[in-house]
Amino acid sequence: MFFQNKNKFLKKKKQKPKIALIHPAVGDSVGRSESLVLELAERLKDKCEVKILSSKKVNDLCTPISCVPRSQVLQELKYDKLRDFLSNFANRPEVFIEHLTSFFPVVWELFKGKYDVILPNNDWGGLMAASAVRTIKKTPIIFTEHSGLIEGGKNARRNLFFKPDKYVVYTNELKYWLKKYHPEVKTSFIPMGVNFNRFNPEIEPANINLSKPIFLASSVTAKNKRFDLLIEAVSLLEKGSVLLLCSGENSAELAKKGEKLLGKKRFKTTCVPNEQIPSYYKACDVFTLPSRSEPLGLVYLEAMACNKPVVAPKDCSRMDVICDAGILCDVTDVEEYAEALQKAAETDWGEIPYYQARKFSWEACADKYYEQIRDLMG
Repeated sequence: MFFQNKNKFLKKKKQKPKIALIHPAVGDSVGRSESLVLELAERLKDKCEVKILSSKKVNDLCTPISCVPRSQVLQELKYDKLRDFLSNFANRPEVFIEHLTSFFPVVWELFKGKYDVILPNNDWGGLMAASAVRTIKKTPIIFTEHSGLIEGGKNARRNLFFKPDKYVVYTNELKYWLKKYHPEVKTSFIPMGVNFNRFNPEIEPANINLSKPIFLASSVTAKNKRFDLLIEAVSLLEKGSVLLLCSGENSAELAKKGEKLLGKKRFKTTCVPNEQIPSYYKACDVFTLPSRSEPLGLVYLEAMACNKPVVAPKDCSRMDVICDAGILCDVTDVEEYAEALQKAAETDWGEIPYYQARKFSWEACADKYYEQIRDLMG
């Protein structure tokens, strides 16, 4: 009996772990959490049997599930009455509906798949589905917290309710918060990475017809990013232009404000395909994102990988990422923000931004996730 159990243990240890990465928005939108799923899957596929539960088939690792993806919901939310009604139930109705409609398809796939470890990456939606399966099949969960300490840790507290077996964070700020208020949680600190094949100083710059220096800001959505502060700050400078790569419900208002304060020769807002974004980083002089909260700020890393300095709000999470590769300031003080932007544009940064970004690699990130997977498998 002893030798039989030992042989089973050794066999399990040698076989490839079968893992499920949950994120219905993969293939539907591009963001920090979606990038993590795709980058991890690509780097773990030789060590693990990987499946991505997504709304669309981005690559051969994806298993499409039936749901109403957030982009489809956003199309419907153009109607004010519907948006106002759904906003009574959630801050982001499009994500709320995606969570609800994907729950049963995800649970069904997890039951069929016989996975060794489940990795939800779409906040409480995937975590709730994984928890339901764990109740019956005992499949362990590695959950990555993408919300950080938004709203004082409200989202983190909600997600902790599901008691994931491993709780992954990628900012020191959240790590220390958990240690202080939730010391019982098994926390793993795993910083995210940059794809240096896509983002690097050798990229050909995009052709941007704006006066120099160009201050670039990029985000999947314009909502809650406080781009109006950037426009106001640059309007105080004698020279310099703003380029916004974004979309969202208030992008039209931003365009109106930008053209009023800066004029068409110093302001532009547009959307570009994801594959073209690196060339826009390369073409700018300074990257900035004045958002109130960024749990990591992957866009900062991507800009620095293209050797561009960064100007950002001064807080713990951004200090960890940017260090000496830019300037941190109080962006709500428009004059201070303007001075920081001008100083960043006039400073010779050498290769400091690039080498700061090199500290964050997807290879190192994937290796640490693999250690967590193996640890859960005994």
